Amino acid sequence: MRRFWQTVAVKPVAAGFAVTLDGRGVRLPGGSPLVVASAALAEAIAAEWEAIAPGAPFDPGALPLTRIAGTMIERIAPGRAAIITMLVNFGVSDLLLYREEALQAEQAALFDPVLEAFARRHGVQPRVTLALIPQEAEPEERKALTAALEAQDDAGLAALGVLTPALGSLILALGLVEGWVDRDRALDAAFLEERCQMRRWGEDTEIKRQLASRAADVDDAMRFLMLSRQIGTAGA
Repeated sequence: MRRFWQTVAVKPVAAGFAVTLDGRGVRLPGGSPLVVASAALAEAIAAEWEAIAPGAPFDPGALPLTRIAGTMIERIAPGRAAIITMLVNFGVSDLLLYREEALQAEQAALFDPVLEAFARRHGVQPRVTLALIPQEAEPEERKALTAALEAQDDAGLAALGVLTPALGSLILALGLVEGWVDRDRALDAAFLEERCQMRRWGEDTEIKRQLASRAADVDDAMRFLMLSRQIGTAGA
């Protein structure tokens, strides 16, 4: 696609704030209008569209906030239960629960404090294992993860849908969204195996590229969440 519009604006509408191109509302792939509840988020989405040079080609990678908002509007809002089930299924095979013998000490130093923080907040201490075969989650673990996700609004679930695969961990993603894990600690834990691999075998350009892309996904998701929680009027 190439930029075909001249002007980008944010317009208050009954459901919130719409992003418009040449005065017409943006439609998502499923046909829904691009309307969000937060003016700050709408303005940031509009800025993505405005940043594309006139006539320049672009792809969805240039519009990360738009992409996350589209997922929230067209997948999460009408299908929260399915998204929650998908994330819980990811969480029961969480990166933090599986240890490698050669990395046990480093994994324990990074992973265990996060699991302890999760247990303090959600009342369940997830089990860890050295086994390669996925372990069956205890009913209490699945129940705790489900309750934590059900407590999230649609924007929180949209952010978690990006954070969880980027970090390889629903628990780290919940920690970021709920505020009991900071960004640098989450990335240190998520990228431990790759960093150890490069320490042993030398830097790998492709691995570094992949880690940078995943870190960018984390930053986009957290920015989306922060903006979605700002209350105010367009242009304020």
